[in-house]
Amino acid sequence: MEELSKYNLAFGLFKSIAIFDQSNTIVLAGEQIKRLFNDAGMDLFQMITDDQPNSEGSRLLEVLQQIRLGKFEMQTHTFSNLDKEFILFPANATSFDNIVLSSKEEIEQITKIEHDLKERVKETECLYNISRELESLQDLDVVLNNCVDIIRNGFQYPEQTHVQIEFEGDAFGSGDLYEKKADQCLMEYILRNNRKRGFIAVCDEKEEPFLDEEKALLKELARKLSHAIETRDKRTDLEKRKKVLLEKNKTLMRLTEECREGREKLQAFFTAITDKIVVIDPDFNIILSNNKEVGEKGKCYKQLFNSDTICVDCPAKQTFNNGTEGVLEKHDSSTTVLLNTYPIFAKDQKTVDRVLEVCRDITKEKQMEAQLIQSHKLASLGKLVTGVAHEINNPNTFILGNMKIIREAFSDIIPVLDAYYTEHEELKIARLPYQIFKENINILVEDMVNGSVRMKKIVEDLRYFAKKDADVLDEEVYINGLIENTVRLVKKQIGKNTNLNLNLEALIPVFIGNITKLEQVVINMIVNASQAIGMAKGEISIQTVYNKAEEKVSIVISDNGKGMDEKTQRNIFDPFFTTKRNEGGTGLGLSISYGIIKEHGGLISVDSELNKGTCFTISLPVKTKEE
Repeated sequence: MEELSKYNLAFGLFKSIAIFDQSNTIVLAGEQIKRLFNDAGMDLFQMITDDQPNSEGSRLLEVLQQIRLGKFEMQTHTFSNLDKEFILFPANATSFDNIVLSSKEEIEQITKIEHDLKERVKETECLYNISRELESLQDLDVVLNNCVDIIRNGFQYPEQTHVQIEFEGDAFGSGDLYEKKADQCLMEYILRNNRKRGFIAVCDEKEEPFLDEEKALLKELARKLSHAIETRDKRTDLEKRKKVLLEKNKTLMRLTEECREGREKLQAFFTAITDKIVVIDPDFNIILSNNKEVGEKGKCYKQLFNSDTICVDCPAKQTFNNGTEGVLEKHDSSTTVLLNTYPIFAKDQKTVDRVLEVCRDITKEKQMEAQLIQSHKLASLGKLVTGVAHEINNPNTFILGNMKIIREAFSDIIPVLDAYYTEHEELKIARLPYQIFKENINILVEDMVNGSVRMKKIVEDLRYFAKKDADVLDEEVYINGLIENTVRLVKKQIGKNTNLNLNLEALIPVFIGNITKLEQVVINMIVNASQAIGMAKGEISIQTVYNKAEEKVSIVISDNGKGMDEKTQRNIFDPFFTTKRNEGGTGLGLSISYGIIKEHGGLISVDSELNKGTCFTISLPVKTKEE
C-alpha cells in the first residue's frame, strides 16, 4: 500500500470521471462520479439509454455526437438535478471514439496542478541553467548578460517579465527598469564578502503579485550569483598565488629530491642494521624505528620488552638527565639483550630532547660464553676427578689388601679366644661381651671388605668417565653393563623418593660404539627424569630390547614426572632450549645426546603428556668391527 500511495493523484482522477466508448456505453465510471449522480437520484448507466426527447439521456447523447463529429473539442454540460457544471472531451487528441465526462471543478483542479508542475520544472531548469552558466569559464560580463534571459524564462509569464542585473556599476538586461518601477519589482541583493555589490530586479507588466515560489527562486538565484562571484574572485586570487607558488614549488621540488636521496641513503643504512633501533622522546614514546614489529608508536619498554613499567636502572633516563651514553644488560627467562642509549641534543646543544636506543639480542653470545665456561669447568672437573680418584685409589688398595690379612687373622684368632673364653666367661673385647663380638666381627670385616671393593669400583667408574673422549667409534659396547655402571654413578642424584627399575633383556649382542659418549646420553636421560619427578614419589624405568630381525637395540627410559606439552616436545632437542633456565640448565644436554645417537647411526624420540610422564626411546644399530 505504501508503493501505491504515490499514485494518489492518478487514483483521484479515475474516481471522478466516466468514459463512453464509440457505442456510447459507459466502460469506466469512478466511484466519486457515480456517488455524485446517485446522491442526486440519477443513475448514469440508465440515463444514457433514455433516448426520449428532452430527456437527460438524449441531451447527453447529443453532446457526445457533436464532439465525435468534431464540432467541439470540449463541451460544457449541465444536469437538471445537479448544480455543478460538467465537461466532456475526447480521451485521445487524434481519436474521438472515447469521450470523458467529469466535473468542471475536478478538471480545473487537475489543470492547475499541471500548470504548477510545469512552473516548478521551469524554475528547476532556470536554477540548473544558471548554475551551468556560472560554472563556465567565460568573462563575468558575458555570464551576467546570459543570466538575464535564463532568469526571465524561469518566471510564470516570460514574455511579460523584465529582468535587470546590476553589479559594481554595470547594468545588464532592461537598463534602468528598477529605478523607474522599484515599487512593482522583486529585488534581491548580490553580496560579496557579506557586502552589497549589486542586485537582481524582476518586474511584471501585468502588475500582479508575484508567487511565493517566484520570490524563493529569486532569492536562490541571488545566492548562487553571490557565491559564484566570490568563487571567481578567489579563483583569480588563487591564480596569482599559483604563479608565486609554482616558482617556490620548483625550488621546493629540488630540495625535496635532495632530501629524498639523502633519506633513502640513511634509511638503507638504518634498515640494514639487524639490531632494533628506536628514537624516543622524554616520555619514552617511540617516534622512529627501523623494525616493523616494534613500529613507530607506543612506549619503548612495551614495544621492546613487552613490559607495562619502565625498566629498572633504565639507561635512557640516565641519558636524558646527564646527556651521557648508557648501557643495560636485560635478562628474562629465555633471552638476554644489551640496550645502549645515546643522547640527541636540541638546537641549544645542551638539552637532550630525544634518545637513540640500540637493542641487541646477545642471547647466543651469552649461551656460547656459558657453554665455554661449562666446558672449562668440565675439563677442570675431569682433571680433578682423575687426581681425586688416584689419591683415593692408593690408600684404598692398602685398605683392601690389609682387610684380607685381617680376615685371615681373625679366622686363626677366634679358636684361641674360644678356648680362653671357656675359662674366662667375663671376657670382653672392644667393650663388648665376647659372644656378641664373635657374632658380629666377621660381619664387620666383610662389610669393610665389600665397602672397599665398592669404593674401588666407583673410583674406576669415575676415572673411566673422566678420560678424554675419542671421536672414533671403535669400542665394544655391552649396553646392559654400561647402563648398570651409569646407574651406580648417578644413584645419589636420583633421590630417596624415586625408585629406579631396570628391565634389561639378556643376550643382547655386543656392538661397536663410544662407551663414554653413550654413558653421557644415559646419564643425561636419568638426571632429566629425576628432575621431572622432583620431590614427589616417582618411578624411573630403564628397559633394553633387542630386535634381531632389524638388528637394532632399543633403550627405553620412562618416568612418571610432570611431562611436557606439545610445544616443549617440538623444541627439546634444539641447542640452548631449556625449561630449567632458572635452575642453571644450559639447554645443551638433549641436543648433545641427539648428536651422539645420530653419530652412532641411531634415532632418539620422545612421547610425553602433561602430568602423566615422559618416555624417551633410543634405537641403535648393532654393528660389529667387521662391518
